Amino acid sequence: MIRRATTEDIDLIWYIADAAFGSSPWPKSVFEHDLASPRTAYFIGDGGFVGVTTILDEAEIVSVAVHPDYQKQGVAQNIFKHIFNMKQVTRFLLEVSAQNGGAQALYRKLGFTEYYRREKYYRNGDDAIMMEKKID
Repeated sequence: MIRRATTEDIDLIWYIADAAFGSSPWPKSVFEHDLASPRTAYFIGDGGFVGVTTILDEAEIVSVAVHPDYQKQGVAQNIFKHIFNMKQVTRFLLEVSAQNGGAQALYRKLGFTEYYRREKYYRNGDDAIMMEKKID
């Protein structure tokens, strides 16, 4: 079951992000701020979440995390399929590290295509691949 997160889900979101990344790349305050924003929504599925900020007809994927115990089970894919039904959204955007081949493969499988590359975007010097998915 996929549902929209509430502010009561902060600890769950933080727990998933922390487990998924070994240490969450975002402070808990970022999730608190996002969940309080009328433009940002987090969708939670079994062991994972996707955060989305919507402006007009575009939605930017701001975070994706799946707990290691649930990875490679279609959790992120199912959440993405759910958010692709968001009303009035015609374009989804995201960025992914050029070194994260697994995530890139998932995004391509879901219909995202690369439209730009930001060189040395991340602190560690990795490039960021900017991807989009257009909805008819």
